[in-house]
Amino acid sequence: MNNNEKYFVSLISSHLNNTLPELPVDIDWEEIYRLSNIHNVCAIVTNQILLLPKNQRPEKDMLIKFRQQIGYTLIDYDNKNNALDFLINILTKSNIDFILIKGAILRDYYPIKEYRTSGDIDVIINYSDIDKFHKILTTEKIKFTDKRNNFFSFLYKGQNIEIHSNFDMDHPYFENIFDMCEKRGFEYKISNELHLLYVLCHIIKHFNLFGAGIKMFMDVDILIRHMKVFDYDNFLKKCRELNIETFAKACFSLCSFWFNTPVKAEINFNKNNNFRELFEDEIINSGSYGFNRRDLGNYYISKGIGKSGKNNIFAKLRAFTAMVFPKKEYVKSHFKYLKKYPFLLPFAYLQRLFSAIFIRTRHSKSTIKSIMNSKSEAEQYKKLLNELNI
Repeated sequence: MNNNEKYFVSLISSHLNNTLPELPVDIDWEEIYRLSNIHNVCAIVTNQILLLPKNQRPEKDMLIKFRQQIGYTLIDYDNKNNALDFLINILTKSNIDFILIKGAILRDYYPIKEYRTSGDIDVIINYSDIDKFHKILTTEKIKFTDKRNNFFSFLYKGQNIEIHSNFDMDHPYFENIFDMCEKRGFEYKISNELHLLYVLCHIIKHFNLFGAGIKMFMDVDILIRHMKVFDYDNFLKKCRELNIETFAKACFSLCSFWFNTPVKAEINFNKNNNFRELFEDEIINSGSYGFNRRDLGNYYISKGIGKSGKNNIFAKLRAFTAMVFPKKEYVKSHFKYLKKYPFLLPFAYLQRLFSAIFIRTRHSKSTIKSIMNSKSEAEQYKKLLNELNI
């Protein structure tokens, strides 16, 4: 990491540790502002900047830009609260069991909960309630943004709410998540340890798509800090059962290195420089969800690079094939009629291909262009995924 990136991480760390930030040395505040924006942590960074001596802060115009982000964040927090109240009320009135996850819960663990931003509000309901809840929301004149067999999302006063079924999980382990949580009325409460396991699997999902930003690792830190007792060895045993142990160790080691997270660090990042730099660079420069560096074409080329680790013509051909003929599980999740008529799977592939050619033409061309133009950066990303065993 360069000097600006290191200072950006140090500001986040001081917030998580409730300490005064380090004094800036040769810092480009425009770059700190850019990093804060692509990771959606402007309010937290601004809060730490305002703890600096006045003569160490950014110039007036730059400081105004930072301060404005606090205002926007507080407005968004209020809007999310209203959307969350609506969601909880309608689920309860509809007699639908649910589990709130990620931001809706984790923000309360942060030093200043209003500053923990999130893109969506996430809730889990039983698969058997998906269609029922969708029909209920339809009567509310809700604008839906996505609909699949086991998942849908909608907008409520500008806030995107994602409804996941227990069959739309980042790991099969969570299909029985309701049995693992404590029931309180219609809301089921997830334990911090299970939530941490869920967050780790969610980060892996994002790495396997486009990438994961610093906020996801902040959530790991904040969950560990919030536990009265964290049985590391027992938790690693569970990670081993889910085949995510290598990633969990790397994640904990990085959090310890970056944030002083009170967790065992099995990887010494002061010595393992090459892996650390690869890991850090990917997180810092990819933004919240990897979109700052990577697109759908990069996703497919990552899948296309074989054991050789080379981004050659064969990798590009495999990437193109994966784009045209994705796994049947993916197709089944996007075509509802396959649930009742699974023998129509070949027709669904043709329907998807027709849409790609005649409806989403521009998007398809852009993805193909990205695949063909991808270079050595894709090899580096594949190397990281291999190192993390994901």
